[in-house]
Amino acid sequence: MSKPQRKLTTILATDCVNYSGMMEDNEQETFIGIKACRKIIEDTIKEYDGRVFNTAGDSVIAEFNSPVDCVNSAIEFQQLIGDRNKNFADNRQMKFRVGVHLDDVIVEGDDIFGGGVNISARLEGLCEPNCILISKAVHEYIVKKVNTIIEHMGERNLKNMDDSISVYQILKSN
Repeated sequence: MSKPQRKLTTILATDCVNYSGMMEDNEQETFIGIKACRKIIEDTIKEYDGRVFNTAGDSVIAEFNSPVDCVNSAIEFQQLIGDRNKNFADNRQMKFRVGVHLDDVIVEGDDIFGGGVNISARLEGLCEPNCILISKAVHEYIVKKVNTIIEHMGERNLKNMDDSISVYQILKSN
């Protein structure tokens, strides 16, 4: 067995809030909505030189060479989806949560494994609808390079992880 390939990369994890409930309520409309939102997300990720490497239903996981590009991509697609939501009743709006982390990961073919992926997904799980949470590792790279207001949320324990991490929330663009 060959030695696994490793690299440092920025991982973005996002999913739709209450997707299962929306599917249960109106499967056809939710399917159309999630396809439209996923197109916005995936197109924006590509625009910022990111690469989607995993999807499932309402979730997208992508990698970026640059934490700055990753966070700018997330800010942009959250704004675009917010603009789209203005055309829908509150109960039909698709709201996404985003977690972003920078870490050394294992690469196998087109897939990525490791703590970086898990931490991004856990950050996304802590996130409020329409928000973006980033780790301290990402914050250190973007703090003076992304035109946004960032709030330190303190140390947080992540599901199934022993150590807490310092978490920051992207509040809005300046």
